[in-house]
Amino acid sequence: MSDIDNLVRAIDLAPHAPDQGPGARDLRAAIMATPPPRNRLSWLSGGKALGLGRARWPVLISAVTAVAVAVAIGVGLPSGGPATEYANAAVSITKADDYFSVTITDPTADHRRFEEAFRAVGLNVTVKVIPAAPDEVGTLIGPIVPKGFTWHGSIGVQSVTPCASAFCGKVWMPADFPDRVVFGVGRPAKPGEPYAGNPAYDPSGEESLDGYTVRGKTVAAVRTEVHRRGLKVGYRLLWPHPDGGFFDQTVPADRIKDGWIVNGFREHSSDTVDLYVIPGPGAGPAPDPLKVAAPQWYDDLTD
Repeated sequence: MSDIDNLVRAIDLAPHAPDQGPGARDLRAAIMATPPPRNRLSWLSGGKALGLGRARWPVLISAVTAVAVAVAIGVGLPSGGPATEYANAAVSITKADDYFSVTITDPTADHRRFEEAFRAVGLNVTVKVIPAAPDEVGTLIGPIVPKGFTWHGSIGVQSVTPCASAFCGKVWMPADFPDRVVFGVGRPAKPGEPYAGNPAYDPSGEESLDGYTVRGKTVAAVRTEVHRRGLKVGYRLLWPHPDGGFFDQTVPADRIKDGWIVNGFREHSSDTVDLYVIPGPGAGPAPDPLKVAAPQWYDDLTD
């Protein structure tokens, strides 16, 4: 009996399979119409059973797609509670004892495909596909807990290497966490499009612009170097926060003096660098942090 025959028999005999409607009959007919491969292929190795990676065998495209559909139906919509694993064309998620293993296959997929997978394993997750710097494309960004994380356990993400897909990682998150969590999935930013995944000011962050140290230099000196590299410059005033630490305020160039000191930078887009500048003489009083806070990628949850 061929692998395709076994697949069809498994679908027909699945103990919890619903009555076959037109869609199921069409799927079965498509599988039966696919000619068997000349060489034996193990669909259950290396994630290929879930349709991950590029298909190298054109004759098997229909069969591999059918396997992905069958697996998603089989484990993604259980009758007895959340699934322990789920996969679609964008992402696969497997629940372990104390974390979830996440593999992103298509970082440009619709955000609903990612949410579908997280929710299938019982997590209340909102996903935004956001423009990202090249080193963050395909990665899982976050997590953000809008109401704050006040639950047992911990929450976080750790990437795992080596990885044959766009991103492989572990998500630490209590399976019974009741509140919504927001993740971003980095997609390639268009030329000049602002990167959404960059965090707020980090005092331990970047000091060197491809070998050129910016921290401690004047605005005039750093701006000259940035322009020499063919990049534009944006500015953020770095103010002490009343509760400790710092907050930044985006300002136009005419608010900045050449002699003020740069304390760091971040990549704003493919053609622009933002400089964090320490306010100097004439900068005026510090503003209200809440009034100058810039909208973040996780604030807009309308789509």
